[in-house]
Amino acid sequence: MEKATKKQLSLLCFLAGFVLVLIKDLKGIQEIDLGFSWPWAIMFYSGLLLMAIGYYLRG
Repeated sequence: MEKATKKQLSLLCFLAGFVLVLIKDLKGIQEIDLGFSWPWAIMFYSGLLLMAIGYYLRG
């Protein structure tokens, strides 16, 4: 895999994971209505997994 492609994939995975973890944390604020109900545990752990993949691919 080319270095530039690997870096872009790393950033994409990391940011997607960060967004999933952030949305899971915003669930605790009652004033924010996200408009959907996902399985929050799956969102959190898939977010952590994507962040780990992004961190692994950065090098």
